[in-house]
Amino acid sequence: MSIVVSEILNAFGRFFMHPVFYIFFISSLLAGYWRVKRERKDFSFKVYDVWYELRTSATSGIGFGMILSVIFIGVGIILSKASLLIIACWTVLFALLMQYRYLSAAYSFGIAIFYFLLSPSWKTGQPLLDAWLADSSATNLTALAVLMASLLIVEGLLILGRASRISTPKVLKGKRGMSIGMHVCKRLWFVPVFILVPGDAMTKVFAWWPVITIGTNVFSLFLVPFGIGFSKSIKGQLPSRAIFYTGRRVAGLGLFVLLLAVISYWLPGIAIAAAGAAMLGRLSITIREQIEDEKHPAFFSPKGAGLMILDTLPNSPAEEMGLKPGEIISKVNGVVPKSLREFYQALQHNTSGAFCKLEVIDVNAEPRILQRAIFANDHHELGIIFVQRDYDLDIEAV
Repeated sequence: MSIVVSEILNAFGRFFMHPVFYIFFISSLLAGYWRVKRERKDFSFKVYDVWYELRTSATSGIGFGMILSVIFIGVGIILSKASLLIIACWTVLFALLMQYRYLSAAYSFGIAIFYFLLSPSWKTGQPLLDAWLADSSATNLTALAVLMASLLIVEGLLILGRASRISTPKVLKGKRGMSIGMHVCKRLWFVPVFILVPGDAMTKVFAWWPVITIGTNVFSLFLVPFGIGFSKSIKGQLPSRAIFYTGRRVAGLGLFVLLLAVISYWLPGIAIAAAGAAMLGRLSITIREQIEDEKHPAFFSPKGAGLMILDTLPNSPAEEMGLKPGEIISKVNGVVPKSLREFYQALQHNTSGAFCKLEVIDVNAEPRILQRAIFANDHHELGIIFVQRDYDLDIEAV
């Protein structure tokens, strides 16, 4: 037992030398870089820094990975090197392309399962790759299906607990040429899971790779950073609610697929059905929600008197006051703002009292009053983002 514990601890340290581990950091930073460029174009300034994607997702999946590790090692789930190779290639490809919607376990594991069903003895002609694929025939489809379902549930929980709170604003030209607001959530998580792989082939490449012997069987211990991606654009609904519902649907799909995966222990062919259900189910969730969103009118658009908040700048007075996307500022110091110009003029109106008073209608249509001390000439630092400035011209022309 002490040998197993020692190898687990060693694997933790060696995990940070794993080259695939850094792909997630590179991809997240690239996503942040392109988002900042878009925000500068839309708003003339960046809303969140380039590290935002990495900072809000780097550690989110670690706890889930450790829980899955205990479960999988405890019940003896074993994956082949060939399955890990195919999943890793899929993950690296779409992580570098930043196509996060294809980094659901439903796709990466589903593709692997169908590969072993259709091409179990395929050769690449490359000795190193063929050596990794040599154990394709030993791949346990039930083990792949169980891990796929488990990671699909984790995906749903990450969307529920993390993604629903970290969308970013974007401006889009509407059908009439007017600027409308929307939100985008694009995240990449890695879930590090300890996996037992039969054989000691890795010691021939890396002498330090941990090996565990159980009876007459030898296993290599892999700490695999499974990638889970999420990408969603929301125009017609409150972003937090829309993303929350996505998380519930994905988690529910994961539970259904897990049921099929467990049944495949007795009926192996059901593992194929589990893979098909996962892939088609995840795709249908995406398509269905896109259609639903298109049916709704633009959420971040004029709704009666006042101005709707698209977002607030981080660490700004607006964030400190608790202003949220989707809320409407109905009055500023007693003045009903009909444009951004009137909003800022109203802020200046009562600076002698060293405070501003905002009357706000929240997303549940409940009114509330917020007050904050301000000083002359700092009204522009409240940090509230409305829709693009050319929207003001449309209001004032009425």
